[in-house]
Amino acid sequence: MKRKNTMWSILYLIFLVVFNLIFYTLGGINHPASVWISYFFIHFAYLFLLATPFFVRKGRETGTFSAVLGWISATYFGIELVVGILFILIAPKGIKGALIVQVLILAVYLFVLISNMIANEQTETAIESHNKELCYVKTASVRMRSIIEKVGDRVLLKKIEKVYDVLRCSPVKSSSAANEIEQRVFKELDSLERAVSMGDEEGINTSAETLYALVVERNHRLI
Repeated sequence: MKRKNTMWSILYLIFLVVFNLIFYTLGGINHPASVWISYFFIHFAYLFLLATPFFVRKGRETGTFSAVLGWISATYFGIELVVGILFILIAPKGIKGALIVQVLILAVYLFVLISNMIANEQTETAIESHNKELCYVKTASVRMRSIIEKVGDRVLLKKIEKVYDVLRCSPVKSSSAANEIEQRVFKELDSLERAVSMGDEEGINTSAETLYALVVERNHRLI
């Protein structure tokens, strides 16, 4: 791992070494302010390019988000490199042109970058929310299916299957109004599982009826 990190660090340094070697070898250190401004912006753009992976929120879509933000930063760096080199070659005496142009490029880059970061954040939040919503129906259905396999009494089995049918057909999308009921469903599932393991027919019957009422109420709240 250390060797890999070292190799990446060397790779990142290649541009800085080559660029600075050419810059100081061909031009020395006596430059007008406009050249130093361009020099700074080129390095700034490169550092932002290297830092882009740290702007990505960790999640299921990390790879996609990282690629998009990386492309945005790479585009900014490419444009800044070309513009910066042009100003270095032209070396205008005044700083206004070099400063205004490169600040505008930076402003556009930051606007696009931050807009995408906000969109990525919202997308990842929506994905996490959807996964949580999906977890309710999926987890509860799996647990009910496991309970069905352990119940032998036909009357009780029909009641449990009735709950299972309503549960697995429940809307996946949830809401704050349904969250509290979903927690009660899971608690009642715990009670049903205990009753089944103990062979408590009365407890099974009571839990099945309670579960059915809770699942139906939860679904009605989402209509």
